[in-house]
Amino acid sequence: MLLSLISMLVGATITWWVARSYYEKASHDLSMEAAELKKLNTLMLRGMEEAGMAEFSRDHEGNIQGMKINMSSNIQAGSATIKCDASVMPKNSS
Repeated sequence: MLLSLISMLVGATITWWVARSYYEKASHDLSMEAAELKKLNTLMLRGMEEAGMAEFSRDHEGNIQGMKINMSSNIQAGSATIKCDASVMPKNSS
């Protein structure tokens, strides 16, 4: 009986140790992958902005906070022309 209990505790300890080391490594790998994806995403967004495809609102540190959408429209009816320009940004952006 005592030998079974000791064997169970040793097995549980070994299982816990192996699982913990696996999940710590997986967590570290996930953090590295997320950092790399964030870097690549920022590069793509900056490329879009420099190409004139998009305009972004930024915080005081220069981090992208939202996208600014510029729209322009012309409506003609006979000899009358209406031109409208608008910018749409998230409510909390500056």
